[in-house]
Amino acid sequence: MEKKINSLYTNDNLIVLASMSILWCVILFVLKQVLSISPSAGFSCAATCAGVSVLAALTATSFALIMHLKKNKVLLYTEEIENMGKL
Repeated sequence: MEKKINSLYTNDNLIVLASMSILWCVILFVLKQVLSISPSAGFSCAATCAGVSVLAALTATSFALIMHLKKNKVLLYTEEIENMGKL
């Protein structure tokens, strides 16, 4: 049971980190494109601040999710394993 819990926990962490990496790449790509056509320095600053704010919130949320999974690992994954057996 412990091995299965650790496997599920590891997979979930990898999914969260991969999703976060993909979102970082997408947001940075869009920000780069927006800055290349920016009409003014004020607009560039506003777009950069918005992009950094979104990335900060995304990163904080992802790490909070990872911490929640770690803190409640046994409870969450035991319930998941039990429910998978009922399908």
